[in-house]
Amino acid sequence: MDETTKEKFWDLFTKQGVYGRLKCAYQDFYDLICDKPFQSIDLYCQKCRTNKTCIHNGGGWIKEFGSILNDGYAVYQAYILRYICPTCRNNLWYILYYDTNKESVIKLAQYPTLYDVTPDELKKYKKNDLIDEESFNQIYKADTCASESYFIAAYTYMRRVYESLLVNIFTQNKEEIGISEEDFKKLRSDEKIAKIKPFLAIDDEIYKPLYALLSAGIHSLTEEECCEDYTLLKSILLDIIAEQKARKEKEDKRKSIIELYSKRKGEQN
Repeated sequence: MDETTKEKFWDLFTKQGVYGRLKCAYQDFYDLICDKPFQSIDLYCQKCRTNKTCIHNGGGWIKEFGSILNDGYAVYQAYILRYICPTCRNNLWYILYYDTNKESVIKLAQYPTLYDVTPDELKKYKKNDLIDEESFNQIYKADTCASESYFIAAYTYMRRVYESLLVNIFTQNKEEIGISEEDFKKLRSDEKIAKIKPFLAIDDEIYKPLYALLSAGIHSLTEEECCEDYTLLKSILLDIIAEQKARKEKEDKRKSIIELYSKRKGEQN
């Protein structure tokens, strides 16, 4: 198997979700099974909670999926490929199927899911209490969609988080802003940013392109284009949420100490 084909199979294993597809000849698929070019794969082990070099642990043809003729020989179309964590012996497996109609290999199943075996910054934000519960749940849903290659759906969840964030910032400062929530929600995204600009923890210039890219992902970009930009856009959104949360906590502490000072001063008088 040449290096280019090998890299494409690696991408199918480690980056594409279930039903990810790689166009190739059946012989490439057969070589993958027989030559075993990936004797080990670096993955995140759920049980060990760290990256591990998981070792090839056999596999087998799945007869129930049928067979085809290849160079005059009957060959099977589906294979289960197994890997094992050397520390905890946790098993990981893939089911691959060769589609003769489209001359391509499909990843039919993976366990654990791609999301579960990918070390993700969202988990870090949750562990360190850098993100609120609602935003975490929405971005978790986005990650779940992304792990199955449904990136347009993932963008929908991320834009929902973005829009909720703006409303939350408004709600926390509506007295100073001076308009009703109903009127605020009617504004365009850039107009909302202008209204809440004094209360933003991150430079307001980042909000407009972020919203535009998320909207393009929903309305005009392909799944492949959304896939290319997903990690960056999610990372920026997480940074904004974390910075905004930290800003609010600092502001709450500032208000608390002023209130405490006024209370103690009143007690002395």
